[in-house]
Amino acid sequence: MVSVKDLQDVVDDLKGQARKKAVNWIGEGRGQMRDVVGGHSDGAMFGVLALGLIVGCLAGAAIALLVTPVSGVEARKRIGEQVVKAQQSRVPEELPTNGSTRSSSYTPASPYVAS
Repeated sequence: MVSVKDLQDVVDDLKGQARKKAVNWIGEGRGQMRDVVGGHSDGAMFGVLALGLIVGCLAGAAIALLVTPVSGVEARKRIGEQVVKAQQSRVPEELPTNGSTRSSSYTPASPYVAS
């Protein structure tokens, strides 16, 4: 009969083997990536990535400004109107809020029994 300890040892061994293979694959992938970009270090590759993200953000912002159908003033006005509309539809004015649902004559029940 197989014990739980034996099964745990087999599982731990398989985990170790899988971890080694994953590390080797990642290492091979990094090596191939370095070969593609000319053998640069991790820092240089991170710098290229950061530069690409910044350039992409700037290009996206420029395109958004160029194709926006309304001016900034009009857009802020429309957004403000939508916010007010959403607030009014979500919480009707007649409902009390912030704990004001109790009447002023409320007294909490005593935990002690009167004798």
